[in-house]
Amino acid sequence: MSVTCRVLIAAGLSMAIASQSFADEPTSSGTGFAVTADGWILTNAHVVQDCGRIEVKGKGDAADPRIDETNDLAVVKITAGEPLKPLAFRKSATRLGEDIVAVGYPLATLLADSVKITTGNVNALAGIRNDTRYIQISTPIQPGNSGGPVVDRNGFLLGITSATLSKKTADDIGITAQNVNFAIRASVAELFLQSQSLVEAADTNENATALSTADLADRVTPSVFQILCYPKADARVAFAPETPNSLQTQPPANSVNLPAADAATAQASLEVPRARSGFVRHPKGIAPIKSAADGDAKTIGEAPNGSPVEVTELLSDWYRVTVGGFIGYMHYSWVRVNEFEEPAGDGRFVQVKSFRTLDDARSFIKASSVPLAAHLAANGWIAVTLHDVYGEQEAKDLSNALKTHGLIAKDAMVTFGNTYVRKVCCN
Repeated sequence: MSVTCRVLIAAGLSMAIASQSFADEPTSSGTGFAVTADGWILTNAHVVQDCGRIEVKGKGDAADPRIDETNDLAVVKITAGEPLKPLAFRKSATRLGEDIVAVGYPLATLLADSVKITTGNVNALAGIRNDTRYIQISTPIQPGNSGGPVVDRNGFLLGITSATLSKKTADDIGITAQNVNFAIRASVAELFLQSQSLVEAADTNENATALSTADLADRVTPSVFQILCYPKADARVAFAPETPNSLQTQPPANSVNLPAADAATAQASLEVPRARSGFVRHPKGIAPIKSAADGDAKTIGEAPNGSPVEVTELLSDWYRVTVGGFIGYMHYSWVRVNEFEEPAGDGRFVQVKSFRTLDDARSFIKASSVPLAAHLAANGWIAVTLHDVYGEQEAKDLSNALKTHGLIAKDAMVTFGNTYVRKVCCN
């Protein structure tokens, strides 16, 4: 979403507690819901970002937060005593005007602290300025609703509550726009889960008889949880004198070898090569072929991993492809492109942070206490990663260990790296 759009949307829906807080009190709250039986909870990025500790109420502390700040999505992991009941993602297209239900924990410190449901309709199939990652909904949402599921009358996930039109926007346009709310499409969340090698619940019997609101509540609410965000240790002390931070003052590791300031930026190799061919590589082992460049578009075919792909057109995050006798569309993350330079096999990157410019990435790497490298990515970003590539479990273990010691960001993630082009900085 553009910066302008972010100004128009109030992303602070998770805030539900007074600004003055103590060490044992959460600073904000939101909602999340199960997407796997083994403990992964999906929510908004702004619900869990910058938390010193994340608690899933009734389930204990959450760990390993993985954040997609661009799409305001995150998953956290809890240790569940018994399997969770993940919500199923709906595959069929969202319909304008269809009945929906939002589930969450709004205003938990003011109203009852139990889960609440509200009903409404799909008002529009896009968000502000035709942002197709969102749907506009009439379901009333309040602080604390952020990250909660929006489901259809069968209990299948349509979206994730994200934002409402801000008062500032109303003041700017001179109109009090009532009940203008937005949810992130389930298809966007599905791609995020795939990027984390998480498989969401399979949907079945989508054409079942619509449920009453009460029966829907019985089906969905066991999967929905309140999420509490506790402050970081340094945020709990008011007026504390500034003290040196050993991590900040520690020099970069010796293996970080930065190029000359003007050397890398002058290289023609910084241009992203055009994707022309490749093969299918999807976390589920098989990728859908869509009728249009949209996650909600009709699936016209499927292609198993390893299927050769010819890329005929680039459409933002989508490729127009010829594969398996079909002509259709695939998300770029489902295709390993032959023209891109990346490790063979199932090697994983530990992605620490992304930047829009190489200069920003270089500055970040200079201040790092661990060896990092910058990669030019197909979507125009500079991806900063650990300096090497690892096997799947090795990458996860290393990432978790570095997070525990505060050496890399809490939202660093393990990824295939199938959009990386080449290393451009800092060996």
